[in-house]
Amino acid sequence: MSEQPNWAEDIKEPDWSSGVHAEDSQGWDDPVPLAPPPPLPLDATRLRGIGVMAQAVSTSLQVPVDLPAWLGMAVASTAIGGRRAVSPKLDWTEPVTLYTMPVAAPGEMKSPALSLMGKPIYAEEERRREADKVAVVRDRRNRKMVEAAVTEAENRVIKAKDAVARSKAKQNLDAAYSELEELGDPLVHTQLVADDTTPEAAIDLIAEQGERLAVLSTEGSFLGNVGGRYSKSANPEIVLKAWSHETHSVNRKSGPPVLLKRPNLSLGLAVQPGFLTGMGETGDVFEARGLMARFIFAMPTSRVGERSYDSEPIPAEVSAAYNHAIARMMQAIHDDPEYRVMSLDQKAQDLFRAFWEALEPRHKAHGDLAAVEGWAKKLPGQVLRLAAVLALYEEPTTLTVSGEVMDDAISLVPYLIQHARLVADLMSEERQSKLGPARAVLDWVRRVDQRGRFAAKDVEKAVRGQKWCTAMEDVDAALGVLEHAGWVRRIDPPPREEGARGRPPKARFVAHPETFRARTG
Repeated sequence: MSEQPNWAEDIKEPDWSSGVHAEDSQGWDDPVPLAPPPPLPLDATRLRGIGVMAQAVSTSLQVPVDLPAWLGMAVASTAIGGRRAVSPKLDWTEPVTLYTMPVAAPGEMKSPALSLMGKPIYAEEERRREADKVAVVRDRRNRKMVEAAVTEAENRVIKAKDAVARSKAKQNLDAAYSELEELGDPLVHTQLVADDTTPEAAIDLIAEQGERLAVLSTEGSFLGNVGGRYSKSANPEIVLKAWSHETHSVNRKSGPPVLLKRPNLSLGLAVQPGFLTGMGETGDVFEARGLMARFIFAMPTSRVGERSYDSEPIPAEVSAAYNHAIARMMQAIHDDPEYRVMSLDQKAQDLFRAFWEALEPRHKAHGDLAAVEGWAKKLPGQVLRLAAVLALYEEPTTLTVSGEVMDDAISLVPYLIQHARLVADLMSEERQSKLGPARAVLDWVRRVDQRGRFAAKDVEKAVRGQKWCTAMEDVDAALGVLEHAGWVRRIDPPPREEGARGRPPKARFVAHPETFRARTG
């Protein structure tokens, strides 16, 4: 067997510190930077055929390749329709569905990019809706006649004048009921994609459409509805559960209950930065409930100011190959009545295990994943999902992820981590990731105390009145981030003498020596 790559080195984050080494810092470990660096570029070749199409769209529209690439991955997830899962080992299964969120400012051609990448799904939806017309009309007509027969049979039972007539009427009623049951659920027109919808409407659509739906949009309205940003009540349950194919039941005051045994939702949302900075109002939903941890993020550098008007159009053979591949996935996977589980070949298993073992230590205290800890815990599952989507795009009938495909998926890890940190940093202005408050505290320490020793109450007095600081708990949370990232250490007070009166002394903190050497964290 050939030597496996050293994933401990390949997925290591770049060193963005000021160059102060641990041995120069009096026994301290190097602290984790609090400010993400400029975004890493996406190597679109790692997304295989989807990347080829994305690169062509990028060239034609003069947009970052990340924008069409991650919308294209959501389109492929839509074509899979929740009919596949992937398992790296016994007792661990990941549904093959994606939530992707490229972030771009207004005027960055988000809608044209979505139109081009979503074209095969929209075309398939239109084709199926056209084919549905006759069947839906026939079903409605038959159902209307049978329902009328049931009503008539019920009236005859009520009006029966004797036991013999009532018995015969009941037999006719039972036969009418049986005929109505045989019709099953009402037929509806196919809807593969929704744009702006509410969680409640999404549940009904998922139930109607064979327990799968996609939301592909260039706005964040759907997530705003989910988080209660535009109403007084948040309802994230279906979005949380559909990502992991958990059973979801809804009991309503009017109408029958809805039971979704294996709901599936694919999300491809190209949002503006301002949408994310406003997430603080609904932080409990997006952070504490783990909704944002389910997304693959991209915050590419804008090409505005360097664009060329005379760009190359998308080659016909590239768009044809992409459209054909998505159509094949619809036929082979989306229409498959069976829920099938994919496995990894031996090389893919070896690569994924090495990646997992290299990533795991980075979750420890002072690890570089501190700012995106909740998101990073789901990263191995995301890698499995990405690999499965790429494998199915190339061959819709496959039930195996190859080592070559797994290698491509794992190579995206540094990019995925860094762009998740960029989003966390963008959201920190509204207390979402606590990075903004942590930086504010660190800046105060640098300004006022060269010895680096301070108490939490001193911080609270200094930052009181800032937007993020509403209570002492906010200061404690910011200090917790700094402590976790290795910028400060807690100094516990000495034990109190027996019988001592008054409030017990509180812990103080000491700052990392690098705090006073590097002006940015």
